[in-house]
Amino acid sequence: SVLITGVTLGSVGGEAALQLSRHAPALLVLAGRNLETLQATENAIKAETPDANTRLLIIDLSSQESVRRAAAEVNNYPERLDHLINNAGIMAAPYSTTPEGVELQFGINHIGHFLFTNLLLEKIMSGESKVRVVNVSSAGHKRGPVRFGDVNFENGKCYDKWQAYGQSKTANMLFSVSLAEKAGNKGVESFSLYPGRRETGIGRHLKPEEWVKAGIINDDPKLNWRTASQGAATLIVAAYDPSNSDKNGSYMVNNQVNNDEAVEYALDPKNAERLWKLSEEIVGQKF
Repeated sequence: SVLITGVTLGSVGGEAALQLSRHAPALLVLAGRNLETLQATENAIKAETPDANTRLLIIDLSSQESVRRAAAEVNNYPERLDHLINNAGIMAAPYSTTPEGVELQFGINHIGHFLFTNLLLEKIMSGESKVRVVNVSSAGHKRGPVRFGDVNFENGKCYDKWQAYGQSKTANMLFSVSLAEKAGNKGVESFSLYPGRRETGIGRHLKPEEWVKAGIINDDPKLNWRTASQGAATLIVAAYDPSNSDKNGSYMVNNQVNNDEAVEYALDPKNAERLWKLSEEIVGQKF
């Protein structure tokens, strides 16, 4: 069984869900905050694979209450869960905070997934075979480390949306480092990955010149994009390829482990441990 967050049609997550459904997983859970979006993806899957066993899960990753509710629902599933793909996210959004007062990109991209994953970990580890937790990061992690003393950018006073995006994507990578360290001996394998530059809804509020300024695209918009299908391939390799088992906690680019592409702070075990403790404080629970 596999659960994937952020499955809008046309996005990397939506494409990954479509590709996975063709391989008849025992259960494919489509998770997101908008029921209509989930239904559209489910309909596309059923049109192609009528027998696909899909289930929809409402989760708003910005709300710890919603995350806890969704995790409780999954923990009540009779099926076990072998693969968790934490793909949902936002990018370079204007300053805002979650209901708990956490800067929104950090809250959705990292804290929501941190809490969700940890609440599901016992269920995920309940079987005999190895399981995978995949955290979708980005080359954007190079835009900023985790600001351990001030993840909220002085409550927005010194907010830089790209640094905040970088902070959240660095956190995704450090989370995989921690999961490998803490649960690797219990059969949990975790990878972070960069699906490649792709034109999806994640940057819907950005002007083209902002994409260029950020180095996400060149002045010629035809250059250096990857399709959703190519991006999805790296998600699927990270979730399923057994040949990577000896590289637990690593960062993947273009379908293969490539830790050289990561900035040192994003794979540093000390930073990973600091982030784990900070995340526990933010969600008010130790794991």
